Amino acid sequence: MELTKNVLICVDQDIMLTALKFRMEKQGYNVIHVSLGADVKEAVEEKSIDLIISDLELKGASALDIVKWAKAKGQVPPFLVMATLDDNGDTLLEALRNGADDFIMKPFKPVELYFRINRMVPDLEV
Repeated sequence: MELTKNVLICVDQDIMLTALKFRMEKQGYNVIHVSLGADVKEAVEEKSIDLIISDLELKGASALDIVKWAKAKGQVPPFLVMATLDDNGDTLLEALRNGADDFIMKPFKPVELYFRINRMVPDLEV
């Protein structure tokens, strides 16, 4: 019996959450959602997280902060950062240098999300 995979989605926009949650749950994955940077730490410590999808900036933390914290704890699951053209490119590059696996620019097509996630976590097909 295959265990359900946990995907942590770190966003504070309801529309983005709804789209990502629908896509991931449709494929049978358990979605854990946080909208505040401080809540990411609690979720990672309490659950076995198989993938993190995070906005570059959250209230209270950036993806860079989250990656640095997870790396220091030795708990860095595959990490996908979502960014917009308006976001700080330096923060995105620094997140990638510190352990984020990939990024995707918003708005994106579902097929692009599929390929990026599948490349990072081949058994997490979305």
